[in-house]
Amino acid sequence: MPQIKRILFPTNCSINAQKAFAYTLAVAKTFGASIDVLYVAKPKVDIWAPSVMRFSLLQEEKRNAEKKLDQWLKTFEVHNIPIHKEVEAGYAREIIGIYANEREDIDLIVMGINDEYSLMKIIRGTVVSATIDAANMPVLVVPKGIVFQDIRNMAYVTPLLKNWRAVLPQVQQIATNFAAKLLITHLQGATYEAQEGEEHIDLDDYASALNSLVYNTHLHLLVTMASNRSAMQRLFRYSKAQKMALTSTIPLLVLKEQKVL
Repeated sequence: MPQIKRILFPTNCSINAQKAFAYTLAVAKTFGASIDVLYVAKPKVDIWAPSVMRFSLLQEEKRNAEKKLDQWLKTFEVHNIPIHKEVEAGYAREIIGIYANEREDIDLIVMGINDEYSLMKIIRGTVVSATIDAANMPVLVVPKGIVFQDIRNMAYVTPLLKNWRAVLPQVQQIATNFAAKLLITHLQGATYEAQEGEEHIDLDDYASALNSLVYNTHLHLLVTMASNRSAMQRLFRYSKAQKMALTSTIPLLVLKEQKVL
């Protein structure tokens, strides 16, 4: 992943986000990248307030959010990594993807995951799932409480797409950059032809069987590809990549069909 020069890290400045940001700092240090730290402040202003008063209150909310972000960042040793701070008012599910896509030089989004995989989240979606759908660049999802480890073993979890090999050269390059062993995993019954030097594994499912593989082979990173989905598909169901992001016990890098690392 030699071309990672700018990382976007969205945060709610919570305790849970601290481990994810420490992980992000380690990634940035590895690749010599800068970090955009984005804090999305949910508006608390009454929509019925007069416009002049509403504007003043929103500005005050933004100033408070900036102070909160400054205090949160002071708890970290950034090791001379360039940090750009940004506060946006709105809702994270919409703002993060918009912010990232408007800045063409962002190479990677790193997100800590705080969402619970509940029925309500399945219906309404989560911040992570919305970002995976909306962002044009790869998204690295870091599970709650994870500590950065050198990546020595990784697996490419192939999507249910015929063109799963489209991003394989990029996945192999990632493995080469980390000097990591690469496994290629498929759902049981998938049709594929292993080429020389490839190690393929069939899985019963992308949930318990995958987590067992992670544990038994000491994996440090999962990689998969997210397909482009219609608005109707986004409304009624999660993709495999989104489900993996919500249930994985180790970091998951989601590559996009239209843009890969």
